[in-house]
Amino acid sequence: MKIRIILLALVFIVSTFGFTITEEVFIGFSNVQAQSKEDYEDNTKSKRSIKKTKKTGAMTEKVAKKLQEAQGVIEAEQLEEGIEILNEILKMRRLTDYERAQVNYFFAYVAYLKEDYRGAINYYNKVLMEEEVPEGLLSSARYTIAQLWFQLEEWDKAIRAVDDLLDNAESPRPDLYILKGSALYQLKNYREMIPVIRSAIDLSEERDPFRIQSLQDNIKSTADENRVKYDKSGETEINYPQLVRIINIKLKEDLTKLRERDVEQKTKIEETIVDLDKSIANLAIGPTKENWWLLLRAAYFELDDIENVRIILERLLFEWPKKEYWTQLSAVYGQLKFDDKQMSSYRTAYEEGFLDKSNELVQMAQLYLSVEVPYKAAVILQKGFDAGQVDPEVKNWRLLSQAWFLAADDQMAITALREAAKLSDDGELDIRLARSLANIADFEGCVQSAEIAINKGDLKRDDESYITLGMCQFEVAAYEGSKASFDLAEIDAQRRKDIALDNCAANESMTKDNFVKTLEQQEQDLKKGKEIEEKILSCVLPASLRTVNNWQKFLEKEVARVTQLQNQLKDIEEQLRNRESQAISF
Repeated sequence: MKIRIILLALVFIVSTFGFTITEEVFIGFSNVQAQSKEDYEDNTKSKRSIKKTKKTGAMTEKVAKKLQEAQGVIEAEQLEEGIEILNEILKMRRLTDYERAQVNYFFAYVAYLKEDYRGAINYYNKVLMEEEVPEGLLSSARYTIAQLWFQLEEWDKAIRAVDDLLDNAESPRPDLYILKGSALYQLKNYREMIPVIRSAIDLSEERDPFRIQSLQDNIKSTADENRVKYDKSGETEINYPQLVRIINIKLKEDLTKLRERDVEQKTKIEETIVDLDKSIANLAIGPTKENWWLLLRAAYFELDDIENVRIILERLLFEWPKKEYWTQLSAVYGQLKFDDKQMSSYRTAYEEGFLDKSNELVQMAQLYLSVEVPYKAAVILQKGFDAGQVDPEVKNWRLLSQAWFLAADDQMAITALREAAKLSDDGELDIRLARSLANIADFEGCVQSAEIAINKGDLKRDDESYITLGMCQFEVAAYEGSKASFDLAEIDAQRRKDIALDNCAANESMTKDNFVKTLEQQEQDLKKGKEIEEKILSCVLPASLRTVNNWQKFLEKEVARVTQLQNQLKDIEEQLRNRESQAISF
Protein backbone atom coordinates (compact mmCIF):
# COMPACT_ATOMS: atom_id res chain seq x y z
CA MET A 1 0.00 0.00 0.00
CA LYS A 2 1.61 3.25 -1.18
CA ILE A 3 0.41 6.32 0.65
CA ARG A 4 1.95 9.76 0.36
CA ILE A 5 1.52 12.21 3.21
CA ILE A 6 -0.34 14.78 1.17
CA LEU A 7 -1.97 12.99 -1.76
CA LEU A 8 -3.83 9.73 -2.38
CA ALA A 9 -5.92 8.58 -5.33
CA LEU A 10 -9.18 6.86 -4.42
CA VAL A 11 -10.93 5.00 -7.17
CA PHE A 12 -14.54 3.92 -7.11
CA ILE A 13 -16.11 1.72 -9.76
CA VAL A 14 -19.78 2.42 -10.36
CA SER A 15 -20.81 -0.91 -11.80
CA THR A 16 -24.33 0.11 -12.63
CA PHE A 17 -23.21 2.23 -15.56
CA GLY A 18 -19.74 0.87 -16.13
CA PHE A 19 -17.87 4.10 -15.60
CA THR A 20 -14.97 4.83 -13.28
CA ILE A 21 -14.80 7.83 -11.00
CA THR A 22 -11.36 8.84 -9.86
CA GLU A 23 -10.27 11.73 -7.72
CA GLU A 24 -7.14 12.82 -6.00
CA VAL A 25 -7.95 12.98 -2.30
CA PHE A 26 -5.82 14.78 0.25
CA ILE A 27 -5.02 12.62 3.23
CA GLY A 28 -4.31 13.98 6.66
CA PHE A 29 -4.63 12.98 10.28
CA SER A 30 -7.50 13.25 12.73
CA ASN A 31 -8.37 12.97 16.38
CA VAL A 32 -11.01 10.62 17.71
CA GLN A 33 -13.45 12.57 19.80
CA ALA A 34 -16.22 11.19 21.95
CA GLN A 35 -18.96 12.03 19.48
CA SER A 36 -21.29 9.71 17.58
CA LYS A 37 -20.96 9.17 13.84
CA GLU A 38 -24.59 10.13 13.35
CA ASP A 39 -23.80 13.63 14.55
CA TYR A 40 -21.70 14.13 11.44
CA GLU A 41 -22.99 11.79 8.72
CA ASP A 42 -25.33 14.20 7.00
CA ASN A 43 -23.47 17.38 7.86
CA THR A 44 -22.26 17.97 4.29
CA LYS A 45 -22.46 21.74 4.52
CA SER A 46 -20.24 23.32 7.10
CA LYS A 47 -20.52 26.90 8.17
CA ARG A 48 -17.33 27.61 6.22
CA SER A 49 -18.30 25.81 2.99
CA ILE A 50 -19.40 28.95 1.18
CA LYS A 51 -16.02 30.63 1.41
CA LYS A 52 -13.91 30.49 -1.73
CA THR A 53 -10.58 31.44 -0.15
CA LYS A 54 -9.01 30.35 3.13
CA LYS A 55 -5.78 30.80 4.98
CA THR A 56 -3.54 27.77 4.88
CA GLY A 57 -2.76 26.43 8.33
CA ALA A 58 0.75 25.52 9.42
CA MET A 59 2.16 22.12 10.42
CA THR A 60 4.88 21.79 13.06
CA GLU A 61 7.88 19.52 12.59
CA LYS A 62 6.79 17.42 15.56
CA VAL A 63 3.37 16.73 14.03
CA ALA A 64 4.91 16.02 10.63
CA LYS A 65 7.22 13.36 12.13
CA LYS A 66 4.32 11.64 13.87
CA LEU A 67 2.39 11.70 10.60
CA GLN A 68 5.29 9.99 8.87
CA GLU A 69 5.33 7.37 11.60
CA ALA A 70 1.58 6.76 11.19
CA GLN A 71 2.06 6.53 7.45
CA GLY A 72 4.66 3.79 7.83
CA VAL A 73 2.55 1.48 9.95
CA ILE A 74 -0.54 1.99 7.81
CA GLU A 75 1.50 1.19 4.70
CA ALA A 76 2.37 -2.06 6.49
CA GLU A 77 -1.39 -2.62 6.98
CA GLN A 78 -1.06 -2.26 10.76
CA LEU A 79 -4.17 -0.13 11.00
CA GLU A 80 -4.75 -0.29 14.75
CA GLU A 81 -1.18 0.87 15.48
CA GLY A 82 -1.74 3.69 13.01
CA ILE A 83 -4.87 4.74 14.88
CA GLU A 84 -2.92 4.80 18.18
CA ILE A 85 -0.33 7.13 16.66
CA LEU A 86 -3.05 9.41 15.32
CA ASN A 87 -4.65 9.54 18.76
CA GLU A 88 -1.28 10.54 20.20
CA ILE A 89 -1.20 13.47 17.79
CA LEU A 90 -4.65 14.54 18.95
CA LYS A 91 -3.40 14.70 22.56
CA MET A 92 -0.84 17.33 21.57
CA ARG A 93 -1.56 20.89 22.63
CA ARG A 94 -2.34 23.73 20.26
CA LEU A 95 -2.98 21.72 17.09
CA THR A 96 -3.82 23.96 14.15
CA ASP A 97 -7.00 23.59 12.10
CA TYR A 98 -4.89 22.32 9.23
CA GLU A 99 -3.22 19.64 11.40
CA ARG A 100 -6.57 18.43 12.74
CA ALA A 101 -7.98 18.37 9.20
CA GLN A 102 -5.04 16.23 8.05
CA VAL A 103 -5.55 13.81 10.92
CA ASN A 104 -9.28 13.58 10.16
CA TYR A 105 -8.42 12.89 6.55
CA PHE A 106 -6.13 10.07 7.59
CA PHE A 107 -8.77 8.64 9.94
CA ALA A 108 -11.24 8.76 7.04
CA TYR A 109 -8.85 6.76 4.90
CA VAL A 110 -8.35 4.13 7.61
CA ALA A 111 -12.14 3.82 7.93
CA TYR A 112 -12.35 3.41 4.17
CA LEU A 113 -9.76 0.60 4.27
CA LYS A 114 -11.92 -1.11 6.88
CA GLU A 115 -14.90 -0.67 4.53
CA ASP A 116 -16.51 1.50 7.19
CA TYR A 117 -17.84 4.00 4.66
CA ARG A 118 -20.15 5.79 7.07
CA GLY A 119 -17.26 6.21 9.49
CA ALA A 120 -15.17 7.63 6.65
CA ILE A 121 -17.92 10.13 5.84
CA ASN A 122 -17.98 11.12 9.51
CA TYR A 123 -14.27 12.02 9.43
CA TYR A 124 -14.50 13.84 6.11
CA ASN A 125 -17.28 15.97 7.57
CA LYS A 126 -14.98 16.86 10.46
CA VAL A 127 -12.54 18.22 7.91
CA LEU A 128 -15.28 20.53 6.62
CA MET A 129 -15.78 21.90 10.15
CA GLU A 130 -12.23 23.23 10.40
CA GLU A 131 -11.46 26.91 9.75
CA GLU A 132 -8.04 27.46 8.18
CA VAL A 133 -7.95 24.64 5.63
CA PRO A 134 -7.05 24.95 1.92
CA GLU A 135 -10.02 24.95 -0.44
CA GLY A 136 -8.49 22.06 -2.38
CA LEU A 137 -8.60 19.87 0.72
CA LEU A 138 -12.23 20.82 1.36
CA SER A 139 -13.23 20.13 -2.25
CA SER A 140 -11.58 16.73 -2.11
CA ALA A 141 -13.44 15.93 1.09
CA ARG A 142 -16.77 16.95 -0.41
CA TYR A 143 -16.14 14.91 -3.55
CA THR A 144 -15.16 11.81 -1.59
CA ILE A 145 -18.26 12.18 0.59
CA ALA A 146 -20.40 12.23 -2.53
CA GLN A 147 -18.65 9.13 -3.86
CA LEU A 148 -19.06 7.27 -0.59
CA TRP A 149 -22.77 8.05 -0.39
CA PHE A 150 -23.00 6.71 -3.93
CA GLN A 151 -21.10 3.60 -2.83
CA LEU A 152 -23.61 3.16 -0.01
CA GLU A 153 -26.50 3.68 -2.46
CA GLU A 154 -27.71 6.62 -0.40
CA TRP A 155 -28.77 8.48 -3.53
CA ASP A 156 -30.40 11.54 -1.92
CA LYS A 157 -27.36 12.16 0.25
CA ALA A 158 -25.04 11.70 -2.72
CA ILE A 159 -27.02 14.35 -4.59
CA ARG A 160 -26.85 16.79 -1.68
CA ALA A 161 -23.11 16.22 -1.42
CA VAL A 162 -22.64 16.98 -5.12
CA ASP A 163 -24.82 20.08 -4.83
CA ASP A 164 -22.56 21.22 -1.99
CA LEU A 165 -19.57 20.79 -4.29
CA LEU A 166 -21.24 22.68 -7.13
CA ASP A 167 -22.20 25.53 -4.80
CA ASN A 168 -18.59 25.92 -3.71
CA ALA A 169 -16.83 25.34 -7.03
CA GLU A 170 -15.66 28.32 -9.08
CA SER A 171 -15.14 26.04 -12.10
CA PRO A 172 -17.22 22.87 -11.60
CA ARG A 173 -16.03 19.69 -13.23
CA PRO A 174 -18.31 17.77 -15.64
CA ASP A 175 -17.97 14.52 -13.69
CA LEU A 176 -19.77 16.14 -10.74
CA TYR A 177 -22.88 16.47 -12.89
CA ILE A 178 -22.43 12.89 -14.06
CA LEU A 179 -22.28 11.65 -10.46
CA LYS A 180 -25.44 13.59 -9.62
CA GLY A 181 -27.17 12.39 -12.78
CA SER A 182 -26.28 8.79 -11.96
CA ALA A 183 -27.84 9.14 -8.51
CA LEU A 184 -30.97 10.69 -10.02
CA TYR A 185 -31.17 7.75 -12.41
CA GLN A 186 -31.11 5.35 -9.45
CA LEU A 187 -33.98 7.35 -7.95
CA LYS A 188 -35.81 7.09 -11.30
CA ASN A 189 -35.96 10.88 -11.55
CA TYR A 190 -35.37 10.70 -15.29
CA ARG A 191 -36.75 14.11 -16.24
CA GLU A 192 -34.65 15.85 -13.59
CA MET A 193 -31.61 13.80 -14.56
CA ILE A 194 -31.55 14.73 -18.26
CA PRO A 195 -30.62 18.44 -17.88
CA VAL A 196 -27.97 17.49 -15.32
CA ILE A 197 -26.22 15.14 -17.77
CA ARG A 198 -26.68 17.73 -20.51
CA SER A 199 -24.87 20.24 -18.29
CA ALA A 200 -21.86 17.93 -18.10
CA ILE A 201 -21.82 17.53 -21.88
CA ASP A 202 -22.26 21.25 -22.55
CA LEU A 203 -19.58 22.14 -20.02
CA SER A 204 -17.07 19.78 -21.65
CA GLU A 205 -17.76 21.06 -25.13
CA GLU A 206 -17.66 24.72 -24.07
CA ARG A 207 -14.16 24.20 -22.70
CA ASP A 208 -12.91 23.00 -26.07
CA PRO A 209 -14.22 25.63 -28.54
CA PHE A 210 -11.03 25.99 -30.55
CA ARG A 211 -11.20 22.39 -31.76
CA ILE A 212 -14.50 23.00 -33.54
CA GLN A 213 -13.34 26.32 -34.96
CA SER A 214 -10.20 24.67 -36.30
CA LEU A 215 -12.20 21.93 -38.04
CA GLN A 216 -14.57 24.46 -39.60
CA ASP A 217 -11.67 26.62 -40.78
CA ASN A 218 -10.05 23.57 -42.38
CA ILE A 219 -13.21 22.85 -44.39
CA LYS A 220 -13.59 26.48 -45.51
CA SER A 221 -9.92 26.68 -46.46
CA THR A 222 -10.24 23.56 -48.62
CA ALA A 223 -13.34 25.05 -50.27
CA ASP A 224 -11.43 28.24 -51.09
CA GLU A 225 -8.48 26.31 -52.52
CA ASN A 226 -10.78 24.37 -54.83
CA ARG A 227 -12.95 27.38 -55.74
CA VAL A 228 -16.10 26.00 -54.19
CA LYS A 229 -18.54 28.80 -53.40
CA TYR A 230 -20.26 29.26 -50.06
CA ASP A 231 -21.65 32.18 -48.07
CA LYS A 232 -18.68 34.04 -46.58
CA SER A 233 -20.70 37.00 -45.35
CA GLY A 234 -21.93 35.20 -42.29
CA GLU A 235 -25.53 36.06 -43.10
CA THR A 236 -26.48 32.40 -43.25
CA GLU A 237 -25.11 29.54 -41.17
CA ILE A 238 -22.80 27.27 -43.14
CA ASN A 239 -24.02 23.71 -43.58
CA TYR A 240 -20.63 22.04 -43.22
CA PRO A 241 -21.73 18.48 -44.11
CA GLN A 242 -23.29 19.79 -47.31
CA LEU A 243 -20.23 21.91 -48.08
CA VAL A 244 -17.97 18.87 -47.67
CA ARG A 245 -20.18 16.86 -50.03
CA ILE A 246 -19.90 19.61 -52.67
CA ILE A 247 -16.12 19.79 -52.27
CA ASN A 248 -15.81 16.01 -52.54
CA ILE A 249 -17.86 15.97 -55.74
CA LYS A 250 -15.54 18.62 -57.20
CA LEU A 251 -12.41 16.72 -56.12
CA LYS A 252 -13.66 13.41 -57.52
CA GLU A 253 -14.41 15.12 -60.83
CA ASP A 254 -10.86 16.45 -60.82
CA LEU A 255 -9.58 12.92 -60.24
CA THR A 256 -11.31 11.64 -63.37
CA LYS A 257 -9.57 14.30 -65.46
CA LEU A 258 -6.06 13.36 -64.35
CA ARG A 259 -3.75 11.28 -66.48
CA GLU A 260 -2.11 8.11 -65.20
CA ARG A 261 1.27 9.78 -64.78
CA ASP A 262 -0.17 12.53 -62.53
CA VAL A 263 0.49 10.35 -59.50
CA GLU A 264 1.50 13.16 -57.13
CA GLN A 265 -1.57 15.27 -57.90
CA LYS A 266 -3.83 12.23 -57.58
CA THR A 267 -2.37 11.36 -54.18
CA LYS A 268 -2.83 14.95 -52.99
CA ILE A 269 -6.52 14.99 -53.98
CA GLU A 270 -7.17 11.61 -52.35
CA GLU A 271 -5.51 12.79 -49.12
CA THR A 272 -7.62 15.96 -49.18
CA ILE A 273 -10.81 13.89 -49.49
CA VAL A 274 -9.77 11.72 -46.53
CA ASP A 275 -8.90 14.82 -44.48
CA LEU A 276 -12.27 16.40 -45.25
CA ASP A 277 -14.13 13.26 -44.23
CA LYS A 278 -12.25 13.21 -40.93
CA SER A 279 -12.99 16.88 -40.30
CA ILE A 280 -16.73 16.52 -40.85
CA ALA A 281 -16.86 13.38 -38.71
CA ASN A 282 -14.95 15.08 -35.89
CA LEU A 283 -17.29 18.07 -35.95
CA ALA A 284 -19.91 15.82 -34.40
CA ILE A 285 -17.50 14.59 -31.75
CA GLY A 286 -17.02 16.51 -28.53
CA PRO A 287 -14.67 15.91 -25.59
CA THR A 288 -17.34 13.86 -23.86
CA LYS A 289 -17.34 10.30 -22.56
CA GLU A 290 -19.32 7.42 -23.97
CA ASN A 291 -21.02 6.62 -20.67
CA TRP A 292 -22.44 10.11 -20.40
CA TRP A 293 -24.40 9.52 -23.59
CA LEU A 294 -25.41 6.07 -22.36
CA LEU A 295 -26.93 7.65 -19.26
CA LEU A 296 -28.92 10.01 -21.47
CA ARG A 297 -30.02 7.14 -23.68
CA ALA A 298 -31.19 5.18 -20.63
CA ALA A 299 -33.20 8.15 -19.32
CA TYR A 300 -34.91 8.82 -22.64
CA PHE A 301 -35.65 5.11 -23.01
CA GLU A 302 -37.29 4.98 -19.58
CA LEU A 303 -39.42 7.99 -20.58
CA ASP A 304 -40.34 6.21 -23.83
CA ASP A 305 -38.91 9.17 -25.74
CA ILE A 306 -37.87 7.11 -28.76
CA GLU A 307 -37.05 10.14 -30.91
CA ASN A 308 -34.37 11.28 -28.47
CA VAL A 309 -33.13 7.71 -28.09
CA ARG A 310 -32.59 7.82 -31.85
CA ILE A 311 -30.65 11.09 -31.63
CA ILE A 312 -28.42 9.76 -28.85
CA LEU A 313 -27.69 6.51 -30.71
CA GLU A 314 -26.79 8.43 -33.86
CA ARG A 315 -24.44 10.58 -31.77
CA LEU A 316 -22.84 7.52 -30.17
CA LEU A 317 -22.16 6.02 -33.59
CA PHE A 318 -20.15 9.06 -34.69
CA GLU A 319 -17.45 8.32 -32.14
CA TRP A 320 -18.11 4.77 -30.96
CA PRO A 321 -19.41 2.73 -33.94
CA LYS A 322 -20.18 -0.40 -31.97
CA LYS A 323 -22.36 -3.34 -32.90
CA GLU A 324 -24.90 -2.73 -30.15
CA TYR A 325 -25.51 0.85 -31.27
CA TRP A 326 -26.08 -0.16 -34.91
CA THR A 327 -28.53 -2.90 -33.96
CA GLN A 328 -30.32 -0.73 -31.39
CA LEU A 329 -30.59 2.14 -33.86
CA SER A 330 -32.06 -0.22 -36.44
CA ALA A 331 -34.69 -1.33 -33.92
CA VAL A 332 -35.48 2.30 -33.05
CA TYR A 333 -35.86 3.18 -36.73
CA GLY A 334 -38.28 0.27 -36.97
CA GLN A 335 -40.35 1.66 -34.09
CA LEU A 336 -40.40 5.07 -35.75
CA LYS A 337 -41.46 3.48 -39.08
CA PHE A 338 -38.26 4.65 -40.80
CA ASP A 339 -38.07 1.44 -42.83
CA ASP A 340 -35.27 2.52 -45.17
CA LYS A 341 -33.09 3.70 -42.29
CA GLN A 342 -33.84 0.55 -40.30
CA MET A 343 -32.63 -1.49 -43.24
CA SER A 344 -29.52 0.61 -43.91
CA SER A 345 -28.33 0.68 -40.29
CA TYR A 346 -28.70 -3.07 -39.85
CA ARG A 347 -27.04 -3.65 -43.21
CA THR A 348 -24.11 -1.49 -42.09
CA ALA A 349 -23.73 -3.66 -39.00
CA TYR A 350 -23.74 -6.74 -41.25
CA GLU A 351 -21.23 -5.32 -43.71
CA GLU A 352 -18.94 -4.31 -40.84
CA GLY A 353 -18.90 -7.93 -39.70
CA PHE A 354 -20.76 -7.23 -36.44
CA LEU A 355 -23.56 -9.73 -37.09
CA ASP A 356 -22.44 -13.29 -36.45
CA LYS A 357 -25.20 -14.79 -34.30
CA SER A 358 -28.03 -16.86 -35.71
CA ASN A 359 -30.83 -14.50 -34.64
CA GLU A 360 -28.94 -11.51 -36.06
CA LEU A 361 -28.44 -13.08 -39.48
CA VAL A 362 -32.07 -14.21 -39.54
CA GLN A 363 -33.13 -10.65 -38.68
CA MET A 364 -30.99 -9.32 -41.53
CA ALA A 365 -32.64 -11.76 -43.94
CA GLN A 366 -36.12 -10.83 -42.71
CA LEU A 367 -35.38 -7.15 -43.29
CA TYR A 368 -34.31 -7.88 -46.86
CA LEU A 369 -37.53 -9.84 -47.38
CA SER A 370 -39.55 -6.94 -45.97
CA VAL A 371 -38.14 -4.62 -48.64
CA GLU A 372 -38.65 -7.28 -51.33
CA VAL A 373 -35.02 -8.20 -51.90
CA PRO A 374 -35.34 -11.99 -51.47
CA TYR A 375 -32.11 -12.93 -53.24
CA LYS A 376 -29.92 -11.10 -50.70
CA ALA A 377 -31.98 -12.58 -47.89
CA ALA A 378 -31.40 -16.05 -49.29
CA VAL A 379 -27.67 -15.50 -49.82
CA ILE A 380 -27.18 -14.25 -46.24
CA LEU A 381 -29.02 -17.23 -44.76
CA GLN A 382 -27.33 -19.73 -47.07
CA LYS A 383 -23.89 -18.39 -46.10
CA GLY A 384 -24.92 -18.54 -42.46
CA PHE A 385 -25.99 -22.17 -42.75
CA ASP A 386 -22.85 -23.11 -44.67
CA ALA A 387 -20.65 -21.42 -42.03
CA GLY A 388 -22.53 -22.98 -39.13
CA GLN A 389 -23.66 -19.55 -37.89
CA VAL A 390 -27.39 -20.01 -38.45
CA ASP A 391 -29.05 -22.56 -36.19
CA PRO A 392 -30.33 -25.56 -38.23
CA GLU A 393 -33.89 -25.18 -36.95
CA VAL A 394 -37.15 -25.76 -38.79
CA LYS A 395 -38.11 -22.07 -38.82
CA ASN A 396 -34.74 -21.02 -40.25
CA TRP A 397 -34.75 -23.64 -43.02
CA ARG A 398 -38.32 -22.65 -43.82
CA LEU A 399 -37.31 -18.97 -44.05
CA LEU A 400 -34.43 -19.86 -46.37
CA SER A 401 -36.81 -21.88 -48.54
CA GLN A 402 -39.20 -18.94 -48.69
CA ALA A 403 -36.38 -16.58 -49.70
CA TRP A 404 -35.17 -18.87 -52.49
CA PHE A 405 -38.73 -19.36 -53.79
CA LEU A 406 -39.25 -15.59 -53.92
CA ALA A 407 -35.88 -15.28 -55.64
CA ALA A 408 -37.20 -17.74 -58.27
CA ASP A 409 -34.64 -20.44 -57.50
CA ASP A 410 -36.88 -23.47 -57.07
CA GLN A 411 -34.09 -26.02 -56.74
CA MET A 412 -32.40 -24.17 -53.85
CA ALA A 413 -35.79 -23.56 -52.26
CA ILE A 414 -36.68 -27.26 -52.41
CA THR A 415 -33.32 -28.21 -50.91
CA ALA A 416 -33.95 -25.91 -47.93
CA LEU A 417 -37.56 -27.05 -47.59
CA ARG A 418 -36.44 -30.68 -47.59
CA GLU A 419 -34.14 -29.95 -44.62
CA ALA A 420 -36.97 -28.21 -42.79
CA ALA A 421 -39.34 -31.12 -43.44
CA LYS A 422 -36.84 -33.63 -42.04
CA LEU A 423 -36.81 -31.76 -38.73
CA SER A 424 -40.57 -31.21 -38.53
CA ASP A 425 -42.75 -33.46 -36.37
CA ASP A 426 -45.94 -32.81 -38.35
CA GLY A 427 -46.54 -33.32 -42.05
CA GLU A 428 -47.25 -29.72 -43.04
CA LEU A 429 -43.79 -29.00 -44.46
CA ASP A 430 -43.70 -32.37 -46.22
CA ILE A 431 -46.93 -31.64 -48.08
CA ARG A 432 -45.56 -28.22 -49.00
CA LEU A 433 -42.45 -29.97 -50.30
CA ALA A 434 -44.65 -32.35 -52.31
CA ARG A 435 -46.38 -29.42 -54.03
CA SER A 436 -43.02 -27.77 -54.74
CA LEU A 437 -41.75 -30.98 -56.33
CA ALA A 438 -44.91 -31.18 -58.42
CA ASN A 439 -44.21 -27.66 -59.69
CA ILE A 440 -40.92 -28.84 -61.19
CA ALA A 441 -42.52 -32.04 -62.52
CA ASP A 442 -40.79 -34.34 -60.02
CA PHE A 443 -43.96 -36.38 -59.51
CA GLU A 444 -42.28 -39.40 -57.99
CA GLY A 445 -40.71 -37.17 -55.36
CA CYS A 446 -44.09 -35.53 -54.90
CA VAL A 447 -45.76 -38.89 -54.20
CA GLN A 448 -43.05 -39.83 -51.71
CA SER A 449 -43.24 -36.51 -49.80
CA ALA A 450 -47.04 -36.47 -49.80
CA GLU A 451 -47.17 -40.00 -48.36
CA ILE A 452 -44.67 -38.99 -45.64
CA ALA A 453 -46.82 -35.95 -44.84
CA ILE A 454 -49.99 -38.00 -44.50
CA ASN A 455 -48.23 -40.60 -42.35
CA LYS A 456 -46.87 -37.88 -40.02
CA GLY A 457 -50.33 -36.36 -39.71
CA ASP A 458 -51.32 -33.10 -37.97
CA LEU A 459 -52.11 -31.57 -41.37
CA LYS A 460 -54.13 -28.39 -41.64
CA ARG A 461 -56.12 -29.74 -44.59
CA ASP A 462 -56.36 -33.50 -45.10
CA ASP A 463 -58.57 -32.98 -48.17
CA GLU A 464 -56.03 -30.81 -49.98
CA SER A 465 -53.17 -33.13 -48.97
CA TYR A 466 -54.94 -36.15 -50.48
CA ILE A 467 -55.67 -34.11 -53.61
CA THR A 468 -51.94 -33.37 -53.96
CA LEU A 469 -51.10 -37.05 -53.52
CA GLY A 470 -53.81 -38.12 -55.97
CA MET A 471 -52.65 -35.65 -58.63
CA CYS A 472 -49.03 -36.83 -58.42
CA GLN A 473 -50.08 -40.50 -58.40
CA PHE A 474 -52.06 -39.82 -61.53
CA GLU A 475 -48.97 -38.30 -63.21
CA VAL A 476 -46.95 -41.47 -62.54
CA ALA A 477 -49.87 -43.60 -63.78
CA ALA A 478 -50.64 -45.03 -60.32
CA TYR A 479 -54.36 -44.87 -61.10
CA GLU A 480 -55.63 -47.16 -58.37
CA GLY A 481 -53.68 -45.24 -55.75
CA SER A 482 -54.85 -41.96 -57.26
CA LYS A 483 -58.50 -43.07 -57.11
CA ALA A 484 -58.08 -44.10 -53.47
CA SER A 485 -56.49 -40.76 -52.60
CA PHE A 486 -59.31 -38.77 -54.23
CA ASP A 487 -61.89 -40.89 -52.41
CA LEU A 488 -60.23 -40.03 -49.08
CA ALA A 489 -60.04 -36.39 -50.11
CA GLU A 490 -63.77 -36.45 -50.88
CA ILE A 491 -64.58 -37.77 -47.41
CA ASP A 492 -62.71 -34.94 -45.67
CA ALA A 493 -63.98 -32.31 -48.13
CA GLN A 494 -67.58 -33.40 -47.52
CA ARG A 495 -66.99 -33.26 -43.76
CA ARG A 496 -65.70 -29.68 -44.07
CA LYS A 497 -68.68 -28.72 -46.23
CA ASP A 498 -71.09 -30.13 -43.63
CA ILE A 499 -69.34 -28.19 -40.85
CA ALA A 500 -69.52 -24.98 -42.88
CA LEU A 501 -73.25 -25.48 -43.55
CA ASP A 502 -73.90 -26.22 -39.85
CA ASN A 503 -72.18 -22.98 -38.87
CA CYS A 504 -74.00 -20.92 -41.50
CA ALA A 505 -77.35 -22.37 -40.47
CA ALA A 506 -76.63 -21.67 -36.80
CA ASN A 507 -75.75 -18.05 -37.62
CA GLU A 508 -79.17 -17.67 -39.28
CA SER A 509 -80.95 -19.55 -36.45
CA MET A 510 -82.12 -22.16 -38.95
CA THR A 511 -81.90 -25.91 -39.21
CA LYS A 512 -79.32 -27.22 -41.61
CA ASP A 513 -81.90 -28.80 -43.92
CA ASN A 514 -84.03 -25.64 -44.00
CA PHE A 515 -80.94 -23.48 -44.61
CA VAL A 516 -79.72 -25.66 -47.50
CA LYS A 517 -83.20 -25.78 -49.05
CA THR A 518 -83.64 -22.00 -48.81
CA LEU A 519 -80.12 -21.34 -50.10
CA GLU A 520 -80.62 -23.57 -53.15
CA GLN A 521 -84.03 -22.02 -53.89
CA GLN A 522 -82.60 -18.49 -53.71
CA GLU A 523 -79.76 -19.45 -56.04
CA GLN A 524 -82.26 -20.78 -58.60
CA ASP A 525 -84.44 -17.67 -58.29
CA LEU A 526 -81.45 -15.36 -58.77
CA LYS A 527 -80.42 -17.24 -61.91
CA LYS A 528 -83.96 -16.75 -63.26
CA GLY A 529 -83.81 -13.04 -62.42
CA LYS A 530 -86.49 -13.18 -59.75
CA GLU A 531 -86.54 -10.65 -56.91
CA ILE A 532 -86.06 -12.05 -53.42
CA GLU A 533 -87.89 -10.21 -50.67
CA GLU A 534 -86.45 -12.01 -47.66
CA LYS A 535 -82.81 -11.89 -46.59
CA ILE A 536 -80.48 -13.37 -49.18
CA LEU A 537 -78.51 -16.20 -47.62
CA SER A 538 -74.87 -16.96 -48.29
CA CYS A 539 -72.34 -19.48 -47.06
CA VAL A 540 -68.65 -19.84 -47.88
CA LEU A 541 -68.00 -23.50 -48.65
CA PRO A 542 -64.62 -25.17 -49.14
CA ALA A 543 -63.73 -25.48 -52.82
CA SER A 544 -61.93 -28.77 -52.28
CA LEU A 545 -65.07 -30.88 -52.74
CA ARG A 546 -65.62 -29.48 -56.22
CA THR A 547 -61.93 -29.99 -57.01
CA VAL A 548 -62.10 -33.61 -55.88
CA ASN A 549 -65.23 -34.28 -57.89
CA ASN A 550 -63.67 -32.76 -61.00
CA TRP A 551 -60.56 -34.88 -60.58
CA GLN A 552 -62.63 -38.00 -59.99
CA LYS A 553 -64.53 -37.42 -63.22
CA PHE A 554 -61.33 -36.66 -65.10
CA LEU A 555 -59.62 -39.71 -63.61
CA GLU A 556 -62.54 -41.94 -64.55
CA LYS A 557 -62.44 -40.73 -68.16
CA GLU A 558 -58.65 -40.92 -68.28
CA VAL A 559 -58.61 -44.44 -66.88
CA ALA A 560 -61.24 -45.45 -69.45
CA ARG A 561 -59.18 -43.86 -72.21
CA VAL A 562 -55.97 -45.50 -71.06
CA THR A 563 -57.76 -48.84 -70.63
CA GLN A 564 -59.12 -48.55 -74.14
CA LEU A 565 -55.64 -47.76 -75.49
CA GLN A 566 -54.19 -50.67 -73.57
CA ASN A 567 -56.85 -53.02 -74.98
CA GLN A 568 -56.21 -51.73 -78.48
CA LEU A 569 -52.50 -52.28 -77.97
CA LYS A 570 -53.17 -55.83 -76.81
CA ASP A 571 -55.29 -56.47 -79.90
CA ILE A 572 -52.54 -55.16 -82.17
CA GLU A 573 -49.94 -57.28 -80.40
CA GLU A 574 -52.20 -60.32 -80.71
CA GLN A 575 -52.74 -59.67 -84.41
CA LEU A 576 -48.99 -59.31 -84.96
CA ARG A 577 -48.34 -62.59 -83.15
CA ASN A 578 -50.98 -64.36 -85.25
CA ARG A 579 -49.54 -63.05 -88.52
CA GLU A 580 -46.06 -64.05 -87.43
CA SER A 581 -47.33 -67.56 -86.62
CA GLN A 582 -49.10 -67.87 -89.97
CA ALA A 583 -45.98 -66.71 -91.85
CA ILE A 584 -43.88 -69.31 -90.13
CA SER A 585 -46.42 -72.07 -90.94
CA PHE A 586 -46.52 -71.09 -94.60
